[in-house]
Amino acid sequence: MIDFGSMAQIPTPFARGVRRCAYRARRISLAALSAAALSVACGRQPVDPAPEPSVTVAPPTPEPPARRPAPPRVAVSIADSILALTNRERARADLTPLRQNVQLARAAQIQAEQMAAARKLAHEIPGARYSTMASRLRLVSYTARATGENIAEGYTSGAALVAGWMMSPAHRENILSPRFTETGIGTARAKNGRTYHAQLFGRPADRPSTTRPAPR
Repeated sequence: MIDFGSMAQIPTPFARGVRRCAYRARRISLAALSAAALSVACGRQPVDPAPEPSVTVAPPTPEPPARRPAPPRVAVSIADSILALTNRERARADLTPLRQNVQLARAAQIQAEQMAAARKLAHEIPGARYSTMASRLRLVSYTARATGENIAEGYTSGAALVAGWMMSPAHRENILSPRFTETGIGTARAKNGRTYHAQLFGRPADRPSTTRPAPR
């Protein structure tokens, strides 16, 4: 039986060979351990990096379509309304419509402004520059065979004004008179805001006057 413990003291070739085998075995064992440890370390699944937060970019909110501006309203003056309603009343009475005359309109405007300045409703205004209807007609060079005049104050609507005149026998007579063929209308506002209106009616003399067809 061989005593391996005593081989270290016997410097024989056999003992030296055994030691070399043992040393070589330890190196092989260590290499296997290192390889095993390496395989375990390399066999770990790599830790995935933390996912980046997803950023959702919302598309820009579309701007609402621009609204189309409302179509402008056609401004109808009280004078235009009075003329149209006067002729409507005449049509109901089977009378020819009145033509709009610029000379009569100028004379009516003068009277409306004089009443507004004096804050007085009257056909004749003492102290005014053109105090009578005759003086106003002369100023505008209107020669007439027949004339008439309606006046009013405080109205802001042509419809209400004509309705009021139609309820008055004298004013209604002027509106529906077959003698008249032309008309002119004037309106003015006093400093206190009160409105004054004048409507002149006429039938020109043989000399033609400046007229234009009435709007329908």
